Amino acid sequence: MVGKKCQISPEDDDRDRQLQELALEAQKHPTQSAQRQVALNRLWQAIWKSNRLGHPQKGRWESNIYEDLRNEAISRTCLEICQKIDRYNPEYPVMMWVNSCLNFNFKRVTEDCYKHTFLPSLDELNYDIPEEDTPSEERLEAQSLRQFLKKDPEGLLQAERLQKRPDVTFQLLALAKYVEARTWESIAKELDISVQTLCSFFNRRLDKLMPYFHKHLEN
Repeated sequence: MVGKKCQISPEDDDRDRQLQELALEAQKHPTQSAQRQVALNRLWQAIWKSNRLGHPQKGRWESNIYEDLRNEAISRTCLEICQKIDRYNPEYPVMMWVNSCLNFNFKRVTEDCYKHTFLPSLDELNYDIPEEDTPSEERLEAQSLRQFLKKDPEGLLQAERLQKRPDVTFQLLALAKYVEARTWESIAKELDISVQTLCSFFNRRLDKLMPYFHKHLEN
């Protein structure tokens, strides 16, 4: 039995025409002009209200982590659409272009989970500092970092916990990585958590805790 052909509803067809008109209107105006900015704002509002933004790689992440990643990818996509509106080809539906950009940006966001953070890698530092030697500035900074992670003077590192796994705190991960000098892969395996989820949680909480680190490590 032959299945039914995929048909576009009249409502979707109208939305596609509306989005295309807004995109073409934005292309008419000079870059950086107020008219183009107004048209771009209207375009993105229409894209957002259409509820047709995709959900790339849905099901591969814990729900709370996924929403954070998708929201970041959507923000990057919005910026990309506004900056590169002249690349839109009217032969294709606007949402086809937008969701293609979203898929690419989601991939980039997840790749960022593997990038190094601002914290120094203690794998490269020597733990055994000879008493007769004067510690270098780098070693002193590493010692300060280790002491800070262990003491957590205001309890903020312990307070940041992975949803559905309250036993996994930011402090636990930071100690494992930067004091015990373990790899993210070994930590994830021991905790039975994907590396992607673990790195996403760590990096996002790190952004939130940055002022806390500066407060206690720059004095």
